Amino acid sequence: MGTVASPSDDRSKIVMGYPPINSYPQSPYVYPQPDLGYHNHKGYVDSVSPNPYSQSFDGYYYQQPYEPLVPEPSRTTSVGRAMISLLIVLTIGMCMLSIIIFLLFATDLPDFRIVSLTVPNFNATNSSLVAIWYANITVTNQNEGFKIQFPHVMSSVFYEEDMLAISPLQPFEIETKQNLDLSFRVTTGRSNQEQLHAGVFQNIVQDRSTGFVIFSLRLSLKAQYMSNSFSRKASIKVYCKNLQVSFSPTGEGKLTEDSPNECLTFSQ
Repeated sequence: MGTVASPSDDRSKIVMGYPPINSYPQSPYVYPQPDLGYHNHKGYVDSVSPNPYSQSFDGYYYQQPYEPLVPEPSRTTSVGRAMISLLIVLTIGMCMLSIIIFLLFATDLPDFRIVSLTVPNFNATNSSLVAIWYANITVTNQNEGFKIQFPHVMSSVFYEEDMLAISPLQPFEIETKQNLDLSFRVTTGRSNQEQLHAGVFQNIVQDRSTGFVIFSLRLSLKAQYMSNSFSRKASIKVYCKNLQVSFSPTGEGKLTEDSPNECLTFSQ
C-alpha cells in the first residue's frame, strides 16, 4: 500500500493566495542538432547570405585611426612673435638706410696746410704788443660730389693758450677736388691787449730775445656742403700749432723750415 502523507507534511500543504509552484515536465522528444556543414553538401544552395556591411562597418568604426589633438597656438604667443619679427625688420631697414645715406651723402673734411707765415712788424714790450701776421694756407676739398662754401670765417693767433689777435676773413668757396690758396692777415687790436695779463707780454719779450717765438694759428669756419640734390651745414675748427717764427735783427719774422705744415681739422 502506498504511503499517505500526513497532514503535517509541508509538501502536501497548499498556501492560500499563491499558485502552486509546478515544474514543467521535460519533453521526451529530442530535437535534432542542426548540421553545421549541410550548406556544403552537393545539391544544396547556400541560403544564408553574408552580411554585406560587416567589413565596411568594422573598417569605419574600428579601423579609422584617431589623429592626436594639436593645441592651437595662443594669441599672446602669436602677437609676441609678430612684434619680434617687426623689430628685426625695422632694425635691418635702419642699418640699410644708414649705409645708403653714408654712401650717398658722406662728406670729407677739407684739408688745411700752412704754406708760409711772416711777421713784418712785431713790437713787444712788458705791457703791450703790436704785430701783424701774414699767413698763406692751402685748402683742399677732397669730396667728389660736394663743393664747400665758407660764408663765415674767423682767424686768430695764439701764444700758448692766450689769444693775441683776431680778424674776420672774406667768405670763399672751393669746388670739388680743387685746391685753393688762402692768404690773409691777422692784426692785434686794443680789445685783445686789454684781455692779456702782464705775464703774457713778459714771456713774449723773453722769447723774442732768443730769436724765436712759437705761435699757433686757428680758424673757425661755418661750412656748407652743396651738391645738385643735397646740402649740409657744419662748423669746422682748424688748429695750426707749434709754428716757430724766427726773428732777424731787423725785427722781421719768418716761419722756420722745421715747423709742421699740417693743420688739425675738426667738425662740429
